[in-house]
Amino acid sequence: MTKPIMIKTLSLGDGQPKICVPLTGGTAEELFQEAEKIKEAGADLAEWRADFYENLSDTDRLVNTMGGIAGILSGIPLLFTVRTEKEGGKAGISPEEYESINLAAARSGFADLVDVEIFSCGQPEKLIRRLQETGVKVIGSSHDFQKTDSREVLLERFKEMDGTGADILKMAVMPDEFDDVAAIMQVTSEMVHKYTDRPVISMAMGGLGSISRIAGENFGSAVTFATVGAASAPGQFPIQELRTMMEVLHQKNINEKNEEKNLR
Repeated sequence: MTKPIMIKTLSLGDGQPKICVPLTGGTAEELFQEAEKIKEAGADLAEWRADFYENLSDTDRLVNTMGGIAGILSGIPLLFTVRTEKEGGKAGISPEEYESINLAAARSGFADLVDVEIFSCGQPEKLIRRLQETGVKVIGSSHDFQKTDSREVLLERFKEMDGTGADILKMAVMPDEFDDVAAIMQVTSEMVHKYTDRPVISMAMGGLGSISRIAGENFGSAVTFATVGAASAPGQFPIQELRTMMEVLHQKNINEKNEEKNLR
């Protein structure tokens, strides 16, 4: 059973999946414009994909820009993410730089969550502990833009991620066929019901995996990602379209539960 985590006034891990929208601008001006759109769209959560930022390695500018973003979001929780080239991102940096940038973001007080790439950052357990000491929650993540491994491998990877102490677990894969989409959804459900009480986030990317972004409520994914502009990963829907589809599915689930009760 998932134990929800409170991020400001947002509860992650219960009810419908929360909708997160990425900021991918290269400059502070672009990012501030995106933050305004995210606020207007009513996103539950915002993710700053800082690997797109032109001054990523200048931590003073990074923190100042993040402060501006947080101010515009005005209460919407902010997830700070540096996605490395190893996991489909833009950041070609050393493990030492990765750790330094993430710690600077966490210590600034502007980030509510920080993403840590469990299999790419060197010493994830150590970094996670240091980040948590600042008061942020940590999303332990794994991204494979090339393939989807077998159910057995996906499950073992999730279990390994769970052992790092991250507050939330996230896995994204690229499917070649629908069986791959089914695999990540089934493994997520298995993790949530058998192996962890942490919130879990998962998705199959690309058009083939679109259903995984809509139906998280049915298999246990706590967050889904949408856009108000440029996408940060293949297969993301515009936020209003995604919200409508999720609401339809949610109502269908309620109706079916009510019908089942009436038949008893």
